Amino acid sequence: MNEGSLITQAQAGDGEALGQLLQARQDKLYRTAFLYVHNQTDALDVIQETALQAMLSIKKLRQPEFFDTWLIRILINSAYRLLRHQKNTELADMHQGTTAARPELHWDLLQDLNKLPPKLRDVLILYYFNDLSLQEVAQVLHIPTGTVKSRIARGLQRMREEGDVIHEYRFSQNH
Repeated sequence: MNEGSLITQAQAGDGEALGQLLQARQDKLYRTAFLYVHNQTDALDVIQETALQAMLSIKKLRQPEFFDTWLIRILINSAYRLLRHQKNTELADMHQGTTAARPELHWDLLQDLNKLPPKLRDVLILYYFNDLSLQEVAQVLHIPTGTVKSRIARGLQRMREEGDVIHEYRFSQNH
């Protein structure tokens, strides 16, 4: 069954169709969630919340061809909600995560990414770690493509100042 018909079925209330769509994207969802929350348990919580929100709002998706960007936007919002909750309840324990689930992600890189303002961090995560095109990043964040390019450039400059080279983490070559 093709993706378009699965999305249509999911919008009609077919939970199995939505489950198939989410299952096909589980690695990308996990990778993105982990980059925001820095540990496996919280990443899985974010994915679960994303799946629930997707189920509740799939009927509101006006352009099925943008399902992936819509889903990533839900995931980012869920990650930020979790981080805000943690910040309010467990400020001291916020960075206890481990990179064991993704050994190629170095803790220093994650810490330096976390130091960036959210506007810069979001574009770098979506572009380099989630393998979205410039146009897809623009769609997810609701900003012009030129703004995506400038934020990537500014984010990379700040990462270089910290001594990290993020270019090697672009997943398109291997994934």
